[in-house]
Amino acid sequence: MGDPSSSRRGRTRDIRARMRATGEPYSVAARRLAAGQTSPAGEISPADPISQSRITITMDDTAAARDALLDWAYDQARGDTTNVVEILPFAEEHGLDLDAGFTLVDVCLAAGLARSVSTFGNPAILLTPAGLAHVQARRRRRDDPALRAVAARSGLLRWMYQQHIAGVSVPHPSRFAATPEASFEGSPFTDVEIGRAAEYLAKKDLIKGPGAFGSIGPLRANITPNGMDCVVDWSADVRAYLRRQEPTATTSTYNGPVFHGDVSGAQLAWNNKSVTQNNTRIEQVAPGYEALAKAMTEVMSLVPAMKLSLEGQEDVEAASNEIVAEIVRDEPRPGPIRRAITVLRTRFTAIAAAGAAGVGVGVGDAAQEAAHRAIELITPF
Repeated sequence: MGDPSSSRRGRTRDIRARMRATGEPYSVAARRLAAGQTSPAGEISPADPISQSRITITMDDTAAARDALLDWAYDQARGDTTNVVEILPFAEEHGLDLDAGFTLVDVCLAAGLARSVSTFGNPAILLTPAGLAHVQARRRRRDDPALRAVAARSGLLRWMYQQHIAGVSVPHPSRFAATPEASFEGSPFTDVEIGRAAEYLAKKDLIKGPGAFGSIGPLRANITPNGMDCVVDWSADVRAYLRRQEPTATTSTYNGPVFHGDVSGAQLAWNNKSVTQNNTRIEQVAPGYEALAKAMTEVMSLVPAMKLSLEGQEDVEAASNEIVAEIVRDEPRPGPIRRAITVLRTRFTAIAAAGAAGVGVGVGDAAQEAAHRAIELITPF
C-alpha cells in the first residue's frame, strides 16, 4: 500500500505542473487533472467564481479570510458536515502559504464554525452546523438588495472622505469599484450599485458633482461638509445620520442607545449636547464605537425571543456587559470586544443552526429569525 503523504505530494506536483502549462488556477487544474480533461493554455471556465471575483484574500483581516474560506468550503462540502474539506487548494488559489492555511483552520475552530481534521502538512476541516448556518445567513445577506445598497452607500462615502484627506480633487466615484472595500459579504458591488449609491449620496447632499445624460449618479464628485460629518461623527452610517433630526414621540430624548435590562443598567449617549434621561447613570460612548453601541441595542432587544438556556443567558449577559464596559472607556480595547463578540456569535449561531437543521427542542422560527438578525448586527465588528 502506497504512502498517502507521497501520493498527495505527487498530486500537488502534477497540479502545479498543469497550472504552469495552462495558466489555470489551482482548483481548475486539480479538477481537470482528476477528470483527465485538457483545455487550451490560459482558458478558464466563465462560470469559475475565482476567475470572476475581484476580491483579494489576505491574512490582514482574518475575519474576512475566514468567511471567504467558509463560503468556499461550503460548496466543496456540498453543504454537508460529514465531508472533509482540504484547505490547501483554497490557500494556493489566493497566494497563501501553508502556515496561513493552518491559521485559518484555527480561526474557524475558535469561532465554533468548523472542526479540525488536519494532518501534518495538510490543513483540513469539517464544517459544523453553526458553520453551515453562518454561511447560509451570510449568503442571504449578500443577496439582499436593500442591505447591499446600504453597504454601498456607506462604503462609497467613506472612500470619498479618504480621497478628500488624500487631496484628490473631484474623484470618479466609479473608481471605488477597484478597491478591496467595494464589496459586501465577499461579493463585489456592481457598477450599477456603485452608480446608484453615488446618485443617492448626491441627492442627500453628502457628495456633490456634475453628472451626464444617461449616466447614473455624478461622474465626478467631492464629499460635502455634511458627508464629512456623516463619516467622522456617525462612522459613515448614512441611515443613522439622515435620521438624526427625526422627532421622537417619547418623553425621553437619546442621541445614543439605551440598554434596558441587566446590562449594568447602563444608558449610553454620544455626540449629544442635551440628554433628557431619568436614570442617574449616563455613559458616553467612545468616538468610533457608536455603530457598535447601536448594534448592541438591537441585539439585546432580540435576546428574549431566542429562549436561551440559563447558561446561554449568562454567557450573553456577561459578553454584552464586557462590550458596554469597553465602549464607554476613554480608550476601548479591541481585544476584549472581539472576544466578547465571538461569544455572542457562538451562542447565536447555535440557535440559528438548531433551527436551520430542524433540531433543538423549543427552537422555533421566531428564535431562529432573532438569532439570524443578531448575527447580522455583530458580524461587521
